Amino acid sequence: MTMSEMLIAATGILLCAAMLAVMLRVQKPELALCLSLGAGALVLFLLLQQLTPLLATMRRMLSMADFPSEYFGVVLKAAGVCMLTQLTADTCRDAGENALASKAELVGRVLMLVLSVPLFEKLLSLVVTLINGQVMSE
Repeated sequence: MTMSEMLIAATGILLCAAMLAVMLRVQKPELALCLSLGAGALVLFLLLQQLTPLLATMRRMLSMADFPSEYFGVVLKAAGVCMLTQLTADTCRDAGENALASKAELVGRVLMLVLSVPLFEKLLSLVVTLINGQVMSE
């Protein structure tokens, strides 16, 4: 599926689901939420199929640049945390649970901090090494 076809399919699925959810919400709000979740899951499934070639290309580019793969893993995990956090928060808001949406966002922020700790440690180590190297050379 090309990117244009993916965009058209995702937009069509989401717009149809939104219109049906609006009509269903009057009579059966729980079904409207299920419809929204199902449409979101379907679009995510379509989107995940597009990620495979992207990941392969990124890995190839990183290997050519001699970039440590651990950083690539952190970036991928961070992107996943951001996307899942946003999806969860939006779903909670759709269900009328704004407090739970805020908690989901808090979880995402904390996980991003946890993911960044190894990178901060490496950066601090590099800075200390550079400072010690400068002090010794003077």
